[in-house]
Amino acid sequence: MFSRPDHEPDRARRYSTPRQLARIDEKSDRNVRLYGRQSRDMIDARIAELRAEWSLERVVQLNIAAVGLGTVLLALTRNRRWGLATCGAMAFLFLHATDGFAPPVPVWRELGFRSRAEIDREIYALKAVRGDFDEVEPIQPPAEEAKIDQAGDAVGV
Repeated sequence: MFSRPDHEPDRARRYSTPRQLARIDEKSDRNVRLYGRQSRDMIDARIAELRAEWSLERVVQLNIAAVGLGTVLLALTRNRRWGLATCGAMAFLFLHATDGFAPPVPVWRELGFRSRAEIDREIYALKAVRGDFDEVEPIQPPAEEAKIDQAGDAVGV
């Protein structure tokens, strides 16, 4: 139905400047290095903080809901033309849901809001440092798949 595939794991990064991305990634790296040297309890506390952190997606939803409700209230009590602003807010929500962009997103990125995927990357890095994955056995592909992969590598696929 839509021209843009929804296979991007983190669409918010598409609408961020290289400077914003570098700052967000550096913050996550710095946090992993800092908390990776702490006790297990400190890592647990940091993971709990990260799970409670407001993501960019949550801020977008809250903002659009507040604008929508506020303009509906104004349309009902002041002037019906405020209903047009409600339609605009809903258009922004539609755009964000389908494409990952809403006009205020660059401002929120500048303020340091991270996407849920960026927050989750820090969580999983801390889990790895904590040792959560130490006993996980690597998955070995069947021999036929390995041959197919080798053939693909040989022809540059």
